[in-house]
Amino acid sequence: MNHNRLFRNTSNKMIGGVASGLADYFDIDVTIVRVLFVLAIFIPVTFPVILFYIILWIVMPDIAKRPKELEQGHIPS
Repeated sequence: MNHNRLFRNTSNKMIGGVASGLADYFDIDVTIVRVLFVLAIFIPVTFPVILFYIILWIVMPDIAKRPKELEQGHIPS
């Protein structure tokens, strides 16, 4: 399902569909992405993972609201 566009997958979501959208984009299992998010919460880093998830939730468009041109597999010029 990788069309070189990053979307939130709200049909397979737990919270906001961010992990599912990232898994679709990178063509990996959604469980791996979810486990990485949970593990990253417990690793002390300079940038909080929860804030990163919320930013992605806001920025990533919903796949259900994508234009019809993308569903057909071509992008208008």
